[in-house]
Formats: sequence, C-alpha cells, structure tokens
Amino acid sequence: MDKDFKQQFDKVKHLLLPGFDLDKPFKDKKFNDTELDILDIGEVNLSSGKIIACDPLAYMYDDQVSPFIQTVKPNKYKVSLLIIKDEERISIAKISFSDKEPKRYELAVTGEEDLSEVEEGEFFGYPVDAGMGCFCDYDAAKKYFEYENKLEEESGGDFDNRYDDLFSDLLEDNAKKNPKYQSEYGDWLNWNVPESDSNIVLFTSGYGDGYYPSYFAYDENDNICALYTIFIDLNDEEDEDSNDE
Repeated sequence: MDKDFKQQFDKVKHLLLPGFDLDKPFKDKKFNDTELDILDIGEVNLSSGKIIACDPLAYMYDDQVSPFIQTVKPNKYKVSLLIIKDEERISIAKISFSDKEPKRYELAVTGEEDLSEVEEGEFFGYPVDAGMGCFCDYDAAKKYFEYENKLEEESGGDFDNRYDDLFSDLLEDNAKKNPKYQSEYGDWLNWNVPESDSNIVLFTSGYGDGYYPSYFAYDENDNICALYTIFIDLNDEEDEDSNDE
C-alpha cells in the first residue's frame, strides 16, 4: 500500500461515509416504508483476502481492475443481496466476514483515487456499463483472465463477448434453478472459474449502469465484519416516494 495515499485517506475518510447504517435494513428487512428481503447466494472464496468489486463484464481486465487496500483473512464468506421487494431489484450486495455488529463504516478504496479535493458526502466507487457488479478475490480475477485467454485461443477468435459467449446461458440456467427475485435472463450467478478453486459472484446492479460505492464495516474491536456495495440508495428511494405523493 502507498503510505502517502494511506495518510491522505486517513485524513479525509470521515467525509466519505454512507448516508445511513448499511446493516440496519438487513436486520429489519425494511427501510422506512420500503419492504425488503434478503437473498443468500452462497459463498465467495477470498483465497488471498484481496477483494475486487467491479463490473465483471465491462471492466474485469488485467489493466483495469485493482483490489481494495483493505484486506481480510483468507477464507470463504457468505454473500447476500438486499432486495427491494415490490421492484424485485438488488439494492445492496454484502459479504459477511463475521456476525459482529458494525460500529463504523469506511469507504472501500483501491489506492488509485484522487483525494485532493474531497467534500463531505462524496464517494468513490466503480463504474458499471454492462448492468452487473461482482465480488471476487484478486486470485479469482487472475484465474479468470487465464481461462478467458484459453477460450479465445480455442475458439479461433470467435470468443469476443463475455455476456453472449459465456455468461448469458449460465445466468439463465441459474434463474431457472433459483427463480426467486430473478428475471428469466438471470440476476445473479455464483460462478466457479473452471479448473480452479476460485469463484466470482455476479449480480445485477440495481437499476443498471452507473457508479457505485462500496463500504467496509468494522466491529467494536475495529475488525472488518462486512463489505457492502450500494446499487440503490434507500435514502434516495424514500425521497422519490415522498416527492411522488
């Protein structure tokens, strides 16, 4: 980790906090008037403890993806999705590292952010251009690059679109097997990278393309207990509902 970045981040991270307690809607299954549900979608194998969150279709390439500077103990951890029930859309994706209650939150960063002019309420995150986000280990990303290169070589150049040539059928098959809160095209997939112990957990990004922040939660002992990516800000949902009345 770059020491200069870490020092700069420590000075401004209090300005880069989420607008609400991210774990509360998971416990309550409700946010004010918004009814919520939780969908458990298996585990992610964090073999190195270096976590990647990104658009796996548009941005998971060697030169475009970096893990967060915050790391966890290598292990397999539960992934869950917070669903807005009446819309059947994913609001927040979560990795649980323990059962401890969060006491503070911290923006997940890769060390590549420009922190020179940070203002309160701002955030950094990752761009989505293909309607999906993911969680995986840095090892899994490298294994995927190797697998994709192999597919490209074996196809003689016919493998040119990750969604059409690989993930669309897998997503649709998973939707048939696990239809709850999924469209026929599939809204999530816990995918094992072939010929490896690595996996990538993919999920649709709320209303689609955008720019989405992730936050680590820390328990009373200042240990990381969870990671959240916000796709639909529940505060914004409530504001829109109020304006519609």
